[in-house]
Amino acid sequence: MEIREKINHFGPASMTTEQLFMLIIGSGTKQYPVEQIVQQLAYRSKNFTDLAALNAQTLLQIPGIGQANQGRILALLELMQRLKTCQWLPLQQPVAKNTIVQHLVTKYSGYQQEELMGFFLDVNQSLLAEKILFRGTLTMATVHPREIIKTALMLPCVSLVIAHNHPSGNLAPSQADLMFTQRLQSCCQLFNLNLLDHLIIGQDDFLSFQDRGLL
Repeated sequence: MEIREKINHFGPASMTTEQLFMLIIGSGTKQYPVEQIVQQLAYRSKNFTDLAALNAQTLLQIPGIGQANQGRILALLELMQRLKTCQWLPLQQPVAKNTIVQHLVTKYSGYQQEELMGFFLDVNQSLLAEKILFRGTLTMATVHPREIIKTALMLPCVSLVIAHNHPSGNLAPSQADLMFTQRLQSCCQLFNLNLLDHLIIGQDDFLSFQDRGLL
């Protein structure tokens, strides 16, 4: 049965990852059939477990992939990443730190844009809001605690967790991370808010300021 017939009869869930990529690429070329192209994609991405390896330069090094297929694959990977980072925790439900950690590790796996997140909790530790507070490198000049405090005061918030990702995978907090956390903690104390933790998210791992005695 042809791949297009299979997806029409049984749906995309019945397809292997290789078959899905074959559908995206199309028929390949006379010299490089689509099966061979997909084998190279699988090889270079460690059997599709490291999709970040399929960057623009790498794709053009694979025989049979021209600019058209490069564009299709890059668009697909970007769309996958955007949809993944659009996932949010349910509101008005109690949330534990471990739940936030698992959520963020999944959310930012392979993500190359640094973001600062805030999780705002009520007196019952229920999640009131999950917000992207800043995109870009976290520095004293670009992020001010007052913006976070302002968001918290607009809610019946009593405690919060902040988190940002390190795309490099290095979990060590920078001097800017430490200074920013200290300033935010001082501001929270002025408004009777409890800063529960600052999390740094790497590649499938995390660092907790609270657990390290930095908070």
